[in-house]
Amino acid sequence: MNQVRLMEVKNEFISNMTHELKTPIATVGVALEALDQYGALDDAVKKKEYIDISKHELNRLKILVDKALKMSTIDQEFEELIMMRIDVRDLVGDVLGAMKLRLNKNDVELLYVEEGFDFVIEGDKVHLTNVLYNLIDNAIKYSHKNPEIKVLLKENHSAVSLSVIDKGIGIPKEYHSKVFDRFFRVPNQDRHNVKGHGLGLHYVKTIIRKHRGDIKIASAASTGIDFSIVIPKKYD
Repeated sequence: MNQVRLMEVKNEFISNMTHELKTPIATVGVALEALDQYGALDDAVKKKEYIDISKHELNRLKILVDKALKMSTIDQEFEELIMMRIDVRDLVGDVLGAMKLRLNKNDVELLYVEEGFDFVIEGDKVHLTNVLYNLIDNAIKYSHKNPEIKVLLKENHSAVSLSVIDKGIGIPKEYHSKVFDRFFRVPNQDRHNVKGHGLGLHYVKTIIRKHRGDIKIASAASTGIDFSIVIPKKYD
């Protein structure tokens, strides 16, 4: 039984890490395509922007690979978080900046709203970055043409909340309690046309819970979806 469980954990880790590695690789690919095909090499400002995006994503890729190597022998379900002081406002800015090419390529209409002043928390920067990538990536994949996405960042005296809201195909209410389950995918023909392992939201919830936070979903079929995360400012 222990060997079977170990194999399940290892397979889950490999699938999850593979999913996470694809995002920075795809972003760098889009940046290189823009440099090669759309004359960005002749535009100093755009050239610097695309190179900076690529550097950011390659650095994130390096961190993910390092984590994968550390987990090559798995004897626990999940590695410990590397906690540090993080300004979530800066983290959101970095992610949106790195995803700019992806957003433009998919004609995404993005609205970013801040409410508050102090967005500093104690958290694992790499994993929280991946959480936001996952949520925005899902909002793009499960939307119609010209996706409309809103990112809302708020804070109060004890917590920071982050919501990713889209107007895509939505998730029927009867599946809300299952969307965070490992390997679960909503049984919908259009949704299954999008490749995935049913691990993204399970990973998101795992990370948020490890930060002693919570994530909730509000949605109805064909009316979009709202994922809202709340993370305490103090990890104790």
